[in-house]
Amino acid sequence: MIGVLILTHGELAAGYLSALRLITGEAENIDTLGLYHETSIEDYKEEVAAKMQKMEQGEGVIVFCDIFGASPYNVTAQNYQVLKDKVNYRSITGVNLPMVIEAVCSRETMELNELAKYIQTVGKEGIKELFENYGKEE
Repeated sequence: MIGVLILTHGELAAGYLSALRLITGEAENIDTLGLYHETSIEDYKEEVAAKMQKMEQGEGVIVFCDIFGASPYNVTAQNYQVLKDKVNYRSITGVNLPMVIEAVCSRETMELNELAKYIQTVGKEGIKELFENYGKEE
């Protein structure tokens, strides 16, 4: 089963997991890790690598990050040299709840690359503005 790891600043990752469980129930092989002021980047990087290795069950790991170019994303890039022969993973930024739900619900029917592309589409297509999509009544 493809692992799902959510990396964010602060408690956001835990909030996504809480919301996921409310909607879908318990899910296996999913974890989170928040970054806080008191956490050194080196410690965070090592903890991310350890979680990814633990989650790798032979089908890969999807790593969701909150912001492109920020520390949670950067540690996934920095860990590549350490993990390239141990963990097959994709790191996707701009995480939102529909992406997480679809990743968990679709990970047993798709392979890693297909799932990574699909959940990016889900994330982008899930962004809507009420009046642009349903017409504004004047």
